[in-house]
Amino acid sequence: MLQRSKIIRSRDEWKLKAVQRAEEIREHRKTQRRYRQRIAQLQTEIRALEQTAEKKTHWYPPQVGISLT
Repeated sequence: MLQRSKIIRSRDEWKLKAVQRAEEIREHRKTQRRYRQRIAQLQTEIRALEQTAEKKTHWYPPQVGISLT
């Protein structure tokens, strides 16, 4: 039969590994969330730039020599 101290030590090692694993997973999720937010921000910037580029391409210069009266 295992001694009580061996069982307790084994259990403590298991708990420590579980806590470390949980911290790693938590940090990974935080990093992923930051990346997703940054990607969304960049996508909105790209859309805004594309819209301004479309507005510039549809601009027609004024015709010289035509009177409106």
